[in-house]
Amino acid sequence: MNEEKIYQLSYVSTGCDSLRYEDIKNILESSNKNNSQDHITGILVYCNKHFFQIIEGNREAILEIFNKILIDSRHDNVIKIQEGYIDKRQFESWNMAFKSYNKELKDLDNFNNEQFYSYINSQLSDKNNISMKVLADFFDLNG
Repeated sequence: MNEEKIYQLSYVSTGCDSLRYEDIKNILESSNKNNSQDHITGILVYCNKHFFQIIEGNREAILEIFNKILIDSRHDNVIKIQEGYIDKRQFESWNMAFKSYNKELKDLDNFNNEQFYSYINSQLSDKNNISMKVLADFFDLNG
């Protein structure tokens, strides 16, 4: 995963009322499978019916994924936060990391709360990466 230019995109959205555990589990399973093939990394955070996601990789692949996200019926009110090239991946160890405060989703989490905050804080050194700052704030506000 040593591309010269890494493209990153982040967005927030609202989960549909009928969204259930199995839906989120399916999102994560298909994301991990597909992202592995396309060298995409990132994180999906779900709190109180709201999603925040950061995806990073090849620009064309990221834009293709985002276009699919825009028409995905499992959520609406998709608002792009930031997109552009970054110096290095923030989530290079995960095809799709996941974190939620919702206790019914705990078994899907890649981090406990302390690990999550520690990891996010370690990534905040890039002052130009608004997505990481929004991620920390999103989790604080929705948790």
